[in-house]
Order: sequence, then C-alpha cells, then structure tokens
Amino acid sequence: MKIKDIMSRDIVTCTPTDLISEIAQSMRALDIGCMPVVDGPRIIGMITDRDIVTRSVAEDGQRFVKDVMTQDVISVGPESSSEEAAEIMAQHRIRRLPVIKNDSLVGFVALADLSIPSETVHDAAQALHEISKPEHL
Repeated sequence: MKIKDIMSRDIVTCTPTDLISEIAQSMRALDIGCMPVVDGPRIIGMITDRDIVTRSVAEDGQRFVKDVMTQDVISVGPESSSEEAAEIMAQHRIRRLPVIKNDSLVGFVALADLSIPSETVHDAAQALHEISKPEHL
C-alpha cells in the first residue's frame, strides 16, 4: 500500500519563531504529539511534545520553536510503500513521518495509520517492535 493512500492531509504546522508555550497549547487542544516546522512550503524541522519537555520546560519555558526543534527531518515520499515507512520508523525509532513531495510537506503518516488497513498491520507491528526495543541491547 502506498503512503499517499493512508497519510493524513490535514496538517497543522508551526514556524521557527512561534513561542513554545503557544505550540504546546495547540498540541494539547488538537491532541497531537508533534508538529512539522515550516518555512513556507518547506519543512525545516519537527517539534514534538518530548522536545518541549526535555529541551524547553526543563531549561526555560520561554523559548522559541527554533531553539528546541529537531532539525534533521526524517521523511517519506507519497509513493513510498507502507513497508518502507515502517522500516524508516523502526530504524530511527520514531512513530510519525512527514510526507514530502518536491521539497513540500504534503501529508503526515503515523504508526497508527499503518495499523488501520489490514494490508499494513504486519508492517506496523514490526515497526512498533523495533521502536519499543531498549536502545542498549
């Protein structure tokens, strides 16, 4: 199954100059755990609930997104298979991937998206197994 068939297209994004407190409030209101950080249509980073806690609140809650976001964005294309997405998630120990086409953010796929269609349940289970393994084994 192709990623374009299961990805979310309604994406909430933020910019590097947004305040962390505003992004945290948005994440809480939308019940989401991460947001792509964009500069126009181009994704330049990811901010997660974990980034906010470990890199912002633990130090100083009055920071900007650019100060705590993850800059090395791991992504997938819309023509990639669910198996490829699951492998990338497992390899990098992440549960969500932005979907990029021609350097623009076009969607988002989460581990939960892979577990819904019956054809991709095995891919999701394998990715979750790899993500959940302790790193030091």
